[in-house]
Amino acid sequence: MAGTALCLLAALLLLLATPAAAQAPLEISFWYGVGGQLEKIIQSQAEKFNRSQPGVKVVPFYAGAYGAGGPMQQKLLASIAAGSVPDVVQLEIHATCTFASKGALVSLDELMAKSRHDRKEDFLPVLTNTACEGKTYGIPFNRSVPILYWNRDRFQKAGISGPPKTWAEVSAIAPKLTQEGAGGPGAKVFGFMPINQWWFFQAMTWSNGGEMLSPDMKRAAFASESAVAGLRVWTDLIDRGHAQIRTGPTEFLQTIQDFVNEKTAMYWGSAADMGAVAAAKFEWRAALSPGFEGKPLVVPQGGANAVIMAKIAPERQKAAWEFIQWWTSPAEAAYWSRETGYVPVVKKALDDPDFKAFLKANPNHAVPIEELQYSRAAPPSPKYFQVLQLVQRAQQNIISNKAPALETLKSTAQQVDALLAAP
Repeated sequence: MAGTALCLLAALLLLLATPAAAQAPLEISFWYGVGGQLEKIIQSQAEKFNRSQPGVKVVPFYAGAYGAGGPMQQKLLASIAAGSVPDVVQLEIHATCTFASKGALVSLDELMAKSRHDRKEDFLPVLTNTACEGKTYGIPFNRSVPILYWNRDRFQKAGISGPPKTWAEVSAIAPKLTQEGAGGPGAKVFGFMPINQWWFFQAMTWSNGGEMLSPDMKRAAFASESAVAGLRVWTDLIDRGHAQIRTGPTEFLQTIQDFVNEKTAMYWGSAADMGAVAAAKFEWRAALSPGFEGKPLVVPQGGANAVIMAKIAPERQKAAWEFIQWWTSPAEAAYWSRETGYVPVVKKALDDPDFKAFLKANPNHAVPIEELQYSRAAPPSPKYFQVLQLVQRAQQNIISNKAPALETLKSTAQQVDALLAAP
């Protein structure tokens, strides 16, 4: 009995002497919404964070594409209704106000004011759509702008010196880049492939002097000649056999692969495509988005904010904030940008000598950083992502079903007006 008692006492003393070693890290869930090459990097970054300290373990979960009204947002709405939410979420920037207006997100202003490198003045000043009604609810997590990718080898063979700067130039050179049977019997290389998503429609509308909503955000403003001009360039090139558009839930990834596999000589995509485009076996370049002759280029930002859900315990909110701060530290922001093509979100990342050397050696990665100066904020309406869903349906009808562009947008504008007027 004495020996047993001594063993128990020794075990107890060992536990008391090493309490930290006996404590498991606090696990927090992290919902993300990107696939392919980006998903691999997010997974590896989460593992890197978990190795960096013993107190918090991030468990990443792919919750579906994070786009407006997409699978992730539907899952998040369901989790809020069920009272069981994730801890930190990669939330599409246009949905930040939507979820903040429901009281679902933690206001981050006080946390940012005390942060070492996530104060408001630490971020690039042009980054938009993080706040709603005067409060900050999102930290820029992954940010991109639409840019043009072009196959330099094919351009040179066609006698074209550089990328198009306007949609008129896209229309003129796409036929010169189109080749029947260029990839083998029955194969075809298209001159141009756009991606038929609202993000690109928004860019063309703004660049042509149009607007998506009225200044008071109570009415649609996109049913105009300014808004349909770009879509008409697309439909004309498709009808003449010089452009192709993919459809369905994987259209973005398909289009990237079409460029890599030389099924198109140029496409309009996201800065975040660079990691995937790097697999191409030819010489490619990135360029600023096309605009309209005599008008300033204006583009929307895309991507997501990191947000913390309000209905979690304070210790979990604290752990989530630690993860967000780690992700947006200058070193990790620069790494994320190098690996993906997303813009680095903090100023100090741009000052890093290694990152400067990287941009000099990889000038394609400097293009989206340059294009940031032409970006502007989307309307901070809580209903904006629902507006975008309606716009997306209109685009699909115009491009895939050959519906008349202006009439289709006018009909959609009536639906948007009704949506914005509803309580």
